[in-house]
Amino acid sequence: MADTREIPSGSLGNLSALQKEKLQEFWKVLLQSWDTSAGSADDAAKSSVASAGTAKSHRRFFSLGRSQSAAEDETSAIPPKMFSTLKSLGAGSNEFKAIQSLLTKLHGDKLSAAYLKMLKQDHPDALLLRYLRAEKWNVPKAWIKFVKTLNWRVNEFHVDEEVLQKGEEYALGQSRKVEDSVEKKDGESFVLQLRTGKGHFHGVDKFGRPICVIRVRLHNPHEQTTKALNDYVVHCIETVRIMLVPPVETITIVFDLTSFTLSNWDFPPIKFIIENFQENYPESLGALIFYNAPWIFSGFWKIIRTILDPVVAAKVHFLSGAKGLEQLIPREHIIKELGGDEDWEYDYIEPRPHENDKLHDTETRNAILADRKKLGDDLFSLTSEWILDPQANSLDSHRSEVIARLRDNYWTLDPYVRARTILDRTGVIKGRGKVDFYPDAETQPEEAPIQPSNEPKVMVEHVDDTRFAAVAA
Repeated sequence: MADTREIPSGSLGNLSALQKEKLQEFWKVLLQSWDTSAGSADDAAKSSVASAGTAKSHRRFFSLGRSQSAAEDETSAIPPKMFSTLKSLGAGSNEFKAIQSLLTKLHGDKLSAAYLKMLKQDHPDALLLRYLRAEKWNVPKAWIKFVKTLNWRVNEFHVDEEVLQKGEEYALGQSRKVEDSVEKKDGESFVLQLRTGKGHFHGVDKFGRPICVIRVRLHNPHEQTTKALNDYVVHCIETVRIMLVPPVETITIVFDLTSFTLSNWDFPPIKFIIENFQENYPESLGALIFYNAPWIFSGFWKIIRTILDPVVAAKVHFLSGAKGLEQLIPREHIIKELGGDEDWEYDYIEPRPHENDKLHDTETRNAILADRKKLGDDLFSLTSEWILDPQANSLDSHRSEVIARLRDNYWTLDPYVRARTILDRTGVIKGRGKVDFYPDAETQPEEAPIQPSNEPKVMVEHVDDTRFAAVAA
């Protein structure tokens, strides 16, 4: 299967001179935001306010008529170099308020550590470009959106510790508790999503995007806890991140509305999914398909549409029948349940004994994380030099080498920080960056039940550059 897709404009490998400049400005602000060596921005803020006096510059950056102390409070957590850079980029009062608030929650080493924890196997530039594109290349707004995501991951949802490290096996254990408890109910609810296959991944569309099918008819709003359902949604999004192979950066979601009834309607989880893609995983949704929508869904669509930003709304498709799906998915990759030709059905495979033993090896994990911290420091140092001299080929080569080592480091770290999933057990996620979207008997891990498939094998892997590597047999 030859790949003929072009890298979209504004993505890594296809940046204009202006877009590259915006990326460097984003990096500059980000690096300055965790540089606390020069203390707070008090001196810079005081200097700015004092020199402005009652002039227009004072009124432009801080609200009219406000006192000097109020202006200082608004910037006291902002490092002075960052403060100056943001001013030069046109940040206004609202941006400074948001930045100040975020830096009181995540600052210095905590901020850089949160960045490295989120990075996973991603290319560092590609990750930041998502936020720049989402905010139309406005650097202060992109920084705010990005750090809001980091704060959500670290301080609010605890993505890595509560979702990725615990995962399916932990939920199964909670569900088997004898005594009734909140934890038992959450575990039962999480396992329910897995065993029913209400939301599952299989295959790719015409653009190489992983496909998630949500079988809405299986959803009963009263059968699971809100926490478990939200955890499951984030668990799925984080898992599919592992399956995104450059230049593919987005996924396709199919809301299968076949046999949808009023009893299936549940707005909060739909809102949670959409808002996460808009706020915490921007530029990650390639297509949102409402499949076989009955007429009664039209009223619900009016509600859903109110929370969609224009970018996401433009990715919505209402399609019916296999013929409709063929606009985005090759018929041979449309499963029979959706009217296509592929003979594949979802079948949940329970966690295997000892598959997550490495999660308990804290000594090895800490050693790998220490290496990651050193590589991160090298990346940040080289990026600072790259911003000053972006044309230095040797510097660019050295930086690319460190980025490649960071990616390799993640795959070494992966089994120590991420619980195995059904996609690991069925051989879709193969480890070390390899993904096989249509595994057969030869490619699935030992002891994994074999899923029948007549599909050509499509296996991709994360490679050293930004291009998509595909092997078709």
